[in-house]
Amino acid sequence: MTDTSALHEIHALHVLIEDWFNARLPVSALDTLMARFTDDFSMVGVAGQRLDRDAVQALFAGSHGARPGLVIAIESVQATALPSPLAMLRYREGQGVEEGAIRWRESLAVLRQEHGQWRWLALHETASA
Repeated sequence: MTDTSALHEIHALHVLIEDWFNARLPVSALDTLMARFTDDFSMVGVAGQRLDRDAVQALFAGSHGARPGLVIAIESVQATALPSPLAMLRYREGQGVEEGAIRWRESLAVLRQEHGQWRWLALHETASA
């Protein structure tokens, strides 16, 4: 069974990302945000492009405050049992700007526990209706 702290990490990271894009976090918090990702992290975004950790860091660095009013909703989180120290979670993520339409994506995340903290190892996102 997946540790409930891994389930909490899905929400916690997305709160940080929402705060980053809304500039509710200072620019100096980039290291705090990036500390949630493993050194070998990679993701495939909804556009189908694979990004490594350095590319994700560059994306965040260049987009601080770039989406004022962004709201991120996470729902339907499902855990799949994997051997420790890994966790795999599927979830549905919606992004919208305040009262605007929400664009949904289906996400599959693999997290690895390192030194007692869940860190993101891989993320795959697919656009969803």
